[in-house]
This record gives sequence, structure tokens and C-alpha cells, in this order.
Amino acid sequence: MRTSLRQRLLGWTIGGTALLLAVFAVVVYAAIERALVGGFDDGLAATAWAIAASVKEEPGEIEVEFDEREMPEFRSPDRPAYFELWREDGRILQRSSSLAESGLDRRESAVGAAAFYPLALPDGRPGRAVILRFRPRVENEQEGEDEREDESAAAPLVVPQLITLVVARETAGLDRSLAMLRWLLAGAGGGTILLTLLVASLVVRRGLRPLDALAARIAGIREDNLSAALPEAGMPAEMAPVIRRLNELLARLEEAFQRERALTADVAHELRTPLAGMRSTMEVALSRARAAGDYQQALRDCLSIVCQTQAMADNLLTLARLEGGQTVLRVQDVRLAEVVEVCWRPHAPAVRARGIAYENRLPGDLDVGADRDILAMVLSNLLANAAEHTDDGGRIEIDGRSAGGTAELAISNTGCRLTPEEAAHVFDRFWRGDAARADTGAHGGLGLTLVERGVAALGGSVAVRVDGGVFAVRLTLPSPSAP
Repeated sequence: MRTSLRQRLLGWTIGGTALLLAVFAVVVYAAIERALVGGFDDGLAATAWAIAASVKEEPGEIEVEFDEREMPEFRSPDRPAYFELWREDGRILQRSSSLAESGLDRRESAVGAAAFYPLALPDGRPGRAVILRFRPRVENEQEGEDEREDESAAAPLVVPQLITLVVARETAGLDRSLAMLRWLLAGAGGGTILLTLLVASLVVRRGLRPLDALAARIAGIREDNLSAALPEAGMPAEMAPVIRRLNELLARLEEAFQRERALTADVAHELRTPLAGMRSTMEVALSRARAAGDYQQALRDCLSIVCQTQAMADNLLTLARLEGGQTVLRVQDVRLAEVVEVCWRPHAPAVRARGIAYENRLPGDLDVGADRDILAMVLSNLLANAAEHTDDGGRIEIDGRSAGGTAELAISNTGCRLTPEEAAHVFDRFWRGDAARADTGAHGGLGLTLVERGVAALGGSVAVRVDGGVFAVRLTLPSPSAP
């Protein structure tokens, strides 16, 4: 199932917004959690250092001067905090009354550094603890500063033993704050996504209005008025290239339809003339009784007209196949001079009778890579055109050369009465230099059109030039080595 552009835009917008909100929520939650847990740990550490400061070591014993009554949190009947002190040998120095007979978990930690970890409190509540390993301060009970100096100078250095302290508190308040923060971020994110969905729906709908308007204008274009261009005014800049391409497409379609309409009219006109000729010939033959020779002559005239009409129909079929890409090419190396001579033979007698000079200067080794049948059709039409329109006593010249990856062939004839402007139309269907169409029915006006389409099918190009009464056609065809 295909999704619409509106659905895609909404999906990507909401998806991108949700992703950004999720990343933002995670970052904010991590920062606030770190701040809250850091503040909680700072409170634990302050309590631990306060208790540690109350521990001192005297000769022979360790004394703890901390009184938990100074910190009511250790004596709360409902939600007390806990602390516990151990000697280095594992004996308990002091513990909070809230512990009773229970104990706190100990973990490894560096001397003089506080380490924090979560744990379950003795009453089952979730909590967090700090463990602190330290050496208590040492006090000397001798009186008199001079005596203390002399005694300390004589006495060996006493290294206090390590004391381990653990202070633990419940994290219910911290957990409630973090849970509230999570719900707040989730609610704010969900609300933002819903609001974004609403706003994005309105924005996308409004943003796609020009596209809907363009679709409506395209739907209003009729097949008989494809020249109506779609306006770019008022359209977003991103749609301007699309509108221009659509206008170009409509122009090409209109041009194609005009060609088809012109072709239909021209074909009707071309068929009307031979049909009228056949009808008049048969009507004259049947108007009264005639000799057998007269009837035979009438049939010969009708047969000639039918052959011309059939040739025109064959040319139209060939042209349609070339333009529709339905012709299968059989490309091979073709010796150009040989094909030209074969195509020239049917015209040679009539040309010699009119005193026309013919010269073929094609190199004998000039080859092209082409379909032999299509190339023969192209050359036959060009040579027939030259033989037909060269003036009596005129000249027809054929020349060619190899140019890189192509082969060039030029066919020129004298007696041209076309202007350069008129010569630009020689490849149009049914175009004739005689505007009065005096030769309609004798020539179909498709020869040079077939030449142009045939050369294009072979991968080449064709051009005409009129200069000083000389009509020249230049073909450019692929060499055998060209793809």
C-alpha cells in the first residue's frame, strides 16, 4: 500500500520530533539525576566526615566522641538513618541505635576517600550508603609542652590504625523526585508530540495546497487545448521546476498532436488525389463503349495510380516503425560505395537521357557500421530526389571521407530552386517545394522524412544546405569500430 506525501511528511516530522524529545529527555534526566544524587551523596559524605572527626586514638584505646543525639536522623522511630564504625581487626567501635542487632554492608574503598553505593537498609527500604576508611587523630595525655617535646623526641612514632565508617540513609525522597521527573518528562514529551502532530497537520495541509491547486489545474486541461501553460505565479519556488517541466511536456504533446492532425489531413489529401484520378479514369472508360485497347490503357493508368498509392502507404508504414522504435537493426560493416552504386542503377538510364553528369568520388574502402536495408532505403531516397530535381544537363556529385569515429557522405545536385528558408522544411512530412502541389500523386513527399528518421535510427545525423542553386545533403554515420 502506497503512502501519501502528506502521510510521509507527518511521519517524518513526528518521528524526528519524538527522537529529538527522547534525546532531550534522556539528557535532562541524566543531568538532574546526577545533580540530585550528587547532592544526596554530599549530605552523606558531610555526615560521615563529621562522625570521623569525632574519633581519636589515645595510647591503648580508640575513643568515639560522637553523640547521635546531636543528629536526630539516627534516632527517628519511623525512617531512621544508620551508621557503623569498625576497627581494623573487625571489632565494632560504635553503631547507631537504629541498627539494634543488625549491621551494614561493607565494601572496599581507598583510605581517605569516600565511596558511595546503593544498598537495602536493615528494615528493607532502598537506601544509599557511603563508606569511609580513615585513620583517627592521635592525642597525647602528658602535660607540659617541654615534657611533651622531650617525650615525643624519645618515643617511637605511633601509626593510628584504620577505622571503617559506613553511613546509610533511605532514598525514598530521591526516588520520588526522580519518578516525578520521569513522569514530567514523559508527559511533556507526549503533550509536545500531540501538539506537534496537530501543528504539523495544519502546516502540511497548508503547505500542500499549491500541489493540490496544481493537480486541479492539470485535471482541467483538455486534450484540445494542451497549449494552455500552467502558471508559476503564486507557486512555491520548489514547484517551479516541476511546473516548467510540465509545461515543456504539454508543449511537446501539443506539438505531437498537431503533427498527428496535420498527418491525418495530409494523408487524406494525398489519398483523395489518386482516388479521384482512378474514379475519373474509370468513369471516362465506362461512359461509352470503347475498343479493347482503350480499356487496357485505362487499366494501366489505374494500376500506375495504385502502385504510387501503395508506395506511399509502404513509406508511411516504414516511417511509423522508425519513429516508434519497432525496427530491429542488424548492424554490420557495409562498403558505402557498393551500396551507392546498387541504389543508383535504377536511375542511371533516365539521368543519362537528360544529359546529367554523374560522379561518384567515394573511396573504395570507406565502410560504415549500419543496417544494410535501412542504409539502402536512405540512399535510394536521396539518389531518387537528386535524379528527379537536377536540371537537364546538370550535375550530381557524391563524395565522402572518414572523420574520426564517423564516416561522412555528401550528395549534391544542381538545379535547386529552393531558398535556405524553404530548405529547412525538406524533412517535414508531405512538404513540397511546389506550393501548388502540381505533382501531387506522383510524389508522396515522404522521401526526405524517411531519410532523416532512417539516419537517426542508424545513430547518425543529416543536414541540408542550399548554395548557388546547389542542393547538398550531408550524412554522418558511425564507422564500423564505433559502438
